[in-house]
Amino acid sequence: MRKLNSIRILRAVAATTVIVHHVMITNGTAFGAFRVDIFFVLSGFVIALALSASTITVREFVASRVARVVPLYWLMTFVVFCGALVRPDLFNSTTANVVELLKSLFFIPYTKESGQVYPMLFVGWTLNYEILFYVVTAAALLLMRERRFVFIALTLGTLYFVAMIAHSSDAFGRFFAEDRVLEFPLGFVTWYVWKRGVRVPAKLALPGALAMYALMTCAEWALPGSPPLVRNGLPSFTLLMCALSLEESIRDNRATRALMYIGDASYATYLSHPFVVESMRKLLPKVLHGFNIRAPLGAVVAVICATCIGCLFYRYVDRPLFRFVRRTLDTRPRAPLPSGTNPLAAERTE
Repeated sequence: MRKLNSIRILRAVAATTVIVHHVMITNGTAFGAFRVDIFFVLSGFVIALALSASTITVREFVASRVARVVPLYWLMTFVVFCGALVRPDLFNSTTANVVELLKSLFFIPYTKESGQVYPMLFVGWTLNYEILFYVVTAAALLLMRERRFVFIALTLGTLYFVAMIAHSSDAFGRFFAEDRVLEFPLGFVTWYVWKRGVRVPAKLALPGALAMYALMTCAEWALPGSPPLVRNGLPSFTLLMCALSLEESIRDNRATRALMYIGDASYATYLSHPFVVESMRKLLPKVLHGFNIRAPLGAVVAVICATCIGCLFYRYVDRPLFRFVRRTLDTRPRAPLPSGTNPLAAERTE
């Protein structure tokens, strides 16, 4: 199965939105909070695409997800821990606490000093949900392969509704009571509809994608208290359907290849960009007097720098780490698999 270039480009858009969000945010809402919802719906779609290959085993699934998520995240978390040891003044609510380090490394939700349920590397809060999704998916492959999509959706839905009813204020209660967890099954729905051949008409696909992006941008300012699943999840579903409908229209040129590479590097960019953004916010003004990262020029420079560093990080750190860990976990000798046998084997940007 070849990579879907439309998804790679959509990841590039979402990754850029992440950077802009963290460049512009101060103490309140800033543009781009919906980037998480796009990634969660995308994740559900990609995993559904992988699970549609009946040959995938629990071991293959777990090995692929561990290799994809854990190595780079652990590396960046240790960087944060060491940074908090050496220069605690550069961190807002992160301290070099060993217990919090272990919870972060093993994706255990806890409440930081800021009151947020964040790990040591704050952007890793989304990975806690991804890991929950993967654990439930692995359980589905083990216990109920024939009804795996139903099992996953019902399990995530049950966790959410129980947490909502419990009204717990502790870290786990707040973690499970996030309706974004239901966006993974929404990705299943996208896959199911797409698999059945449903497409947005070519003339409407690009305007539709732009309209959904604009809708989420307006909604996060106009309806900040509305449920993310409704405000961003459903538009993300439509955005993904529009993007998939443009697959055959994508031409091979330098611009699209650059966008696809940025999309491939989205995970590396996601984990590395806080270091770039915060360095430019806190340290660069001491060298370049008058530099303001939130000014138009400063924001553009920050987005370009974070994107370029993310791509370099992907090429020289993330990709080699992924390959090394994947080979280490996959110790059984086997003949090369035909292309498409296991979509997760080549999927590196989830």
